[in-house]
Amino acid sequence: MSCKHLQELYEICQRHQLKLSSSDLIRIVCPLCGVEEVCPDALCEEYDARLHDEQNSAPPESPPAK
Repeated sequence: MSCKHLQELYEICQRHQLKLSSSDLIRIVCPLCGVEEVCPDALCEEYDARLHDEQNSAPPESPPAK
């Protein structure tokens, strides 16, 4: 469970529509509480869903011209 400080960070991100993404693991640590979160599930699931939607909606590639 997130501490109140990390929950405030997530609320700020939502309020300002900030998105985090990385090919590496995202680790967030609260120095006040010592709570550590790894790659918040909600953001990862949203990213995966959007990537899937984009791949499915892309027009098919045409063969290269000769």
